[in-house]
Amino acid sequence: MGGALSRTGLSSGKSKYHSSKSLTGKTVIITGANTGIGFQTAVDLAKRNGRIILACRNDEKGEAAKSRIIQLTGNKSVVFRHLDVSLMSSVRSFADIVRKEEKGVDILINNAAVVNWNEVVTPEGLEETFATNYYGPFLLSKLLIDMLEKSSEGRIVNVGSIASLGGSVDGDTVWVHKGFTRGGYNDSKLALLLFTKELARRTAHTNILVSYVHPGTVTSELFRNLPWILQFIITFVMRPFLKTPLEGAQSILFCALDDAIQTGGYYMDCSLYDHSKWVPNSAYDKELSKKLWRTTERIITEIDSG
Repeated sequence: MGGALSRTGLSSGKSKYHSSKSLTGKTVIITGANTGIGFQTAVDLAKRNGRIILACRNDEKGEAAKSRIIQLTGNKSVVFRHLDVSLMSSVRSFADIVRKEEKGVDILINNAAVVNWNEVVTPEGLEETFATNYYGPFLLSKLLIDMLEKSSEGRIVNVGSIASLGGSVDGDTVWVHKGFTRGGYNDSKLALLLFTKELARRTAHTNILVSYVHPGTVTSELFRNLPWILQFIITFVMRPFLKTPLEGAQSILFCALDDAIQTGGYYMDCSLYDHSKWVPNSAYDKELSKKLWRTTERIITEIDSG
């Protein structure tokens, strides 16, 4: 059973997604689920009696989130597994654990993200923003495709951003060798959107539905690496215009649960926004998407080979 929208505010941005869909017997993976919209999404899905895997890089916070969600929902099938999505070695280790422990995966929600004000390079040589927001979700989705194909209705939900509208992507380097710029977040979210479109085309023959969702601008820890003055402006000055984590989670839940989801679709406020003014034209550049895919695979292979 799908769901319906209930308007709890004056704008569609304040919509609440209602669905009676049960996840009994289903397995869900949510990256970055220890806080913010990831946590709120996990709470809702845990209430539906699914097996919820919280994939987080901070072990202490991950275990605390697991305990809290079990306390809130009574669902004891909530587990924490370590995953630093910015490290491809960690992504591979996590995928190996999933393969050993799970019979299949029904829903993968690539939620973890970072915004950096200064350059941070991972031990594997990737710029951290791109590694977290793009490379990690790319590799994790690829590694778990066969697990998702075992599901009668497998889903991959890529949590993106309207910031992709201001992004640009070089299909030859995918930022691995470029100098750091503060527009890297926008670019990483555009890369994730291009990946969503291409993955949807490549899995069109399967039961997997792939979607990209802008949850809205949410009060969360996403901005923790910005200068304090920007954090102050976002937290206090812009607060009336921002969503709470619970409100931001609604569109993610819509993409994870609703029967109306179209594979490859861009969603915002629990609605399909494809070909709207909020979606960059480059999102529909199939050649760029293919080039981006090939380059990303090459770079990840280079990391694996050391």
